[in-house]
Amino acid sequence: MSEFEGRIALVTAAAGLGLGQAVARRLAAGGARVVVTDSHERRTREVTAAIAADYPDTTVVGHTLDVGDRDQIHEVVATVGRELGPIQLLVNNAAVNWAAPIWGYDIEKWDRTVAVNLTGPWLLCRTIMPMMRDAGGGAIVNVSSGAAEEAGRFGDEPVYSITKGGMQTLTRSCANDGGPFNIRSNTVSTGIIMGSKFIIDHPDQAERALKGVPLGRHPNAQDAAEAVAFLLSERASAITGTILDVNAGFHMRS
Repeated sequence: MSEFEGRIALVTAAAGLGLGQAVARRLAAGGARVVVTDSHERRTREVTAAIAADYPDTTVVGHTLDVGDRDQIHEVVATVGRELGPIQLLVNNAAVNWAAPIWGYDIEKWDRTVAVNLTGPWLLCRTIMPMMRDAGGGAIVNVSSGAAEEAGRFGDEPVYSITKGGMQTLTRSCANDGGPFNIRSNTVSTGIIMGSKFIIDHPDQAERALKGVPLGRHPNAQDAAEAVAFLLSERASAITGTILDVNAGFHMRS
């Protein structure tokens, strides 16, 4: 497949076990020049090298990026623009989460969660959308969660839910402002992703939640990566400002 051939794609949190790396690999398989970013320096280096080895016909580069660090965002985007060219595909996947009730949430953790889950994605959109505009267009996928609508069903994670709701509004704002410049913006909303580090660490939560999943299984990272790739591709050229749920029916919209 070469549907992304020559296009430059930046994916955040792309060096872990879950969705980000699956997306980076899927885009590389489609011919995109992929920018792997992650806050973990060694892991970023290793995953970048592995993807580059698996897809030698395209360009794969890695940059350490803490999405909660505004200076790093500007530095990485500027470096990519200078060395590769304008970023045309953006996947905002990075997120952090701590479990606590709303009255027991530590203020420093609030600041960190909002910085990584919402401010950082907004700043990446703010910085990259002019590059997309000048390049003739682009596409953004923001990764959200069913927790944005059903916080209680996902446990004690109110601030995570708040930021994911904000991500969905960010998607619509980018769709409205970017539309006249051929910039599309959509959300992929996930539930439990099998194979992710969180589920490896908390298998009991996945098992309990399975009782409410109509398809009888949780999606894996590749399932969600295919949805992201679709929304970034020209196959979705008339789709913007929408939410695509990839959760095997765990959360259904009315």
